[in-house]
Amino acid sequence: MLATVYAALFVAPGFYLPFFPVFLAALGFSPEAIGIAIGIPMAVRLFANPIAGVLSDRIGRPRRFLAVLGFGAAFAFVLMALVPDRAAVLILVAVATVFWGPAFPLTDAFGVRLAREKSIDYGRARLWGSVSFIAANILLGVALEVLPPAAIVWLIAGSLVLFALSAQMLPRLQQVTAADAAKPPKIGRRVLLAVFAAACVQSSHAMLYAFGSVHWRASGISSSMIGFLWGIGVAAEVIVFYFATVALRRFSPVALIMIGGVSSIIRFGLTALDPPQALLVPLMIMHAFTFTATFLGMVSVAGESGGAGAQGRAQTFSSAAVSIAMLLATFAAGPLYARYGAYAFFGSSAIALLGLMLAIASWLQPQSEASGGKTVEPT
Repeated sequence: MLATVYAALFVAPGFYLPFFPVFLAALGFSPEAIGIAIGIPMAVRLFANPIAGVLSDRIGRPRRFLAVLGFGAAFAFVLMALVPDRAAVLILVAVATVFWGPAFPLTDAFGVRLAREKSIDYGRARLWGSVSFIAANILLGVALEVLPPAAIVWLIAGSLVLFALSAQMLPRLQQVTAADAAKPPKIGRRVLLAVFAAACVQSSHAMLYAFGSVHWRASGISSSMIGFLWGIGVAAEVIVFYFATVALRRFSPVALIMIGGVSSIIRFGLTALDPPQALLVPLMIMHAFTFTATFLGMVSVAGESGGAGAQGRAQTFSSAAVSIAMLLATFAAGPLYARYGAYAFFGSSAIALLGLMLAIASWLQPQSEASGGKTVEPT
């Protein structure tokens, strides 16, 4: 059932990311206004996610809380279709994000607890989110040949309703006492360094997300090839999620972040050299390490820092750190690309290098009692 929840949750961004601007353009939004609408969720998540994490832990009913988030976001998207006023849509984008943004880290929090309490394979459940994301991209792209742009928000709302309903069918977790729910996550220096390291490595992708396709098109690469490049990156991501349990047995969470950092330095350093089209294929396959290994390490670090009663706060804290880093990197991406073109990807490598250095610093920290054991030297 966790796989079904992830599949339903990631259908919505599969519709939203490539096609929500199409809906906005149909309403008469200017390019500048579309940029504002797309940027609003980045800002809202910074406060909405941590607050939701606190509420989820304090209320102690994670399945019901996830369902409320799904229904609330769906209602906001329905209102966008019913009240297509441009000012109202901007407000509703913020409202939708208040509900939709926390759904991702809180689903991860539930998945981490479920994996520990009932031996569910988290990675093999999470991979269905990636599969449904790319499937939604493809299917809606075909459907919009006959459907009006307003159908986009109705489909997003429908997928969120499915997420809310499936969340209610998740297995019950062990009951958390009020005392455990009141305990904060054990976020010591080692955890902080690891989370900030993961945030840097993840934000090193900002240039690629913002200008990868733009640069490739300007280089003469066809749209179909660009679609293939993004698709093969997601396919590589799915493979790593499938073997996530094995990876986490062989590598510590911090080691996975370090692998992500080294891979990102290499990947984006080569991208800055404007490589031939054939080399872009293995560089996109490296998404398996630059994104997925880093993500698994970050989720695991957060999971270890939060007991059963603090998983929501731990995961939303790490999510907020990534959001801040990604926001800053995205703001910097525009001026850097405008001035340096492909060489701006060296900036991505520099951010990844900072993440690697923080991950090494985390790895060198001794295990402390705050992380659940006696103080020992790092191995």
